[in-house]
Amino acid sequence: MKYSVLLLLLSLAGCMAQPTVTSWLDPVSVATITSQTQPLVLARVTSSSKINRRDFAQLMAIEVNRMGARRLYLTLIPRTSGDLTPKQMTSFESSFGEIEIRTEERMLVLNQYAGDVAELGIGDPTLPLPISGSTFIYYPIERDDLRALATSTRIELAALGVPNRPQYYEEWKDGRRSLSDFLGQLPGETSAAQRGEAP
Repeated sequence: MKYSVLLLLLSLAGCMAQPTVTSWLDPVSVATITSQTQPLVLARVTSSSKINRRDFAQLMAIEVNRMGARRLYLTLIPRTSGDLTPKQMTSFESSFGEIEIRTEERMLVLNQYAGDVAELGIGDPTLPLPISGSTFIYYPIERDDLRALATSTRIELAALGVPNRPQYYEEWKDGRRSLSDFLGQLPGETSAAQRGEAP
């Protein structure tokens, strides 16, 4: 009997929902930063005679609130399963200087924010995001575009930062619920539940 109770408790603990949105106060800019906790992950496989690796583009929406002045950014954290030389890593990261995201509803072309991230209200450029990474790339984005990502059934990304060498990524891991919850907490936003939509 006690083992049955223990199994039930473990099952319930595993089913407890993890937070899908998190906020913190930037210690340098004193801006409030809000982020989804579960990224949309897109991937591509690179194979050749010398390498066989999987590259990832992890996408997370953040809001920077500086004394009521609110700005939205799509944050991209590039990751790779391969061992790259510093030159290869620089090329890989620079491929995301411009990206194109396609959903059924629209096509977005986003350019990397080229200034100092401190200008965005992000005093710590490494950000305490729920996922780790050494590089964080920021793209200014509109709420309607984030909503299109959250309600899409298919997302594709093309990294266009290296001239004449587009690199295509397909959806690998869903993060729409987290993005939908992130949008739902924005001022003036109606949540998916309030609109009667499935998360």
